[in-house]
Order: sequence, then C-alpha cells, then structure tokens
Amino acid sequence: MTAGNGNDTLFLANISKHVYAFDISQEAIIRSRKRLAEKHNVTLICDSHVNIDKYIKDKIRLFIFNLGYLPNSDELRITKANDTLVAFKKAYDLLEEGGYIIITFYIGHRGGKDEYYLLDDYIKKNRFQLLETYRQDRIESPITYIIRKS
Repeated sequence: MTAGNGNDTLFLANISKHVYAFDISQEAIIRSRKRLAEKHNVTLICDSHVNIDKYIKDKIRLFIFNLGYLPNSDELRITKANDTLVAFKKAYDLLEEGGYIIITFYIGHRGGKDEYYLLDDYIKKNRFQLLETYRQDRIESPITYIIRKS
C-alpha cells in the first residue's frame, strides 16, 4: 500500500499476476519505476492508499501495508493514522475470502505510535482474524500483523 523504494513491489511482481503500488510521494514512484523497469505486471499509482477504491474494483488476495515514510527522504511526510484506518477498511472490503493483509507499523517515528494504537484498537474491537504478530525485543521496533479474511 506504499511503493517506497520499490523493493517489496519488485518481490511481489516476481510472484504475482499483478501488483498495485500506491505512494503519495512522486519521488517514491520514480524510484520504484526505475527498479521495476523490466516488469509489466505492476501499476504504480501516485496517490494516497486511502483512495484504493478509485483504482481497484476486483477482489485482491493480498494487501501489504508498510507504513511510515520513504526511506532516505523527508521524515515529516508520513502515513497518517486516520488515512491508514480508512485504507485498511477499504482493503478489507476488497480482500477475497481467505486473503491476507500484512501490516507493518513503525512506531519509532513521529505519528507511528498513533497509527499503531488506532489500528490495533480497531482490529481487536472488530475481532479480525489476527494470525500472527511479529515484534523484535527492542523498544520501538516495528510491529507486523498478519490478518486473514475468513
């Protein structure tokens, strides 16, 4: 749900029929386009992930949210908690039965904890099928959730 530098998008393009990658940063789209130059199964979209329903109409098997900011760029331009919650809800609606959402929260940067707490609360209150939670034993290390739609 964020293109970033295109590393995850390239990995997914190698194992998927088609990949949609969103990013609000034109710089991220440019970096990703360079990395994905030989791939023809990727659609790069310079827009917020909150607008996924404007671009995607079909059911999707997997959504990956890699939140935070574009590495080696402006750390003030970040994913926002309320936007990510809206995008998560829309992604879940577009998710096919048996599909997955993988979401990684980076709580060590400005706004990261707000994003984590808002979505964590929503996920737990709505009893989503949370298969796994990954977190290293360091303070403020990233937290990853794997959610399955059943």
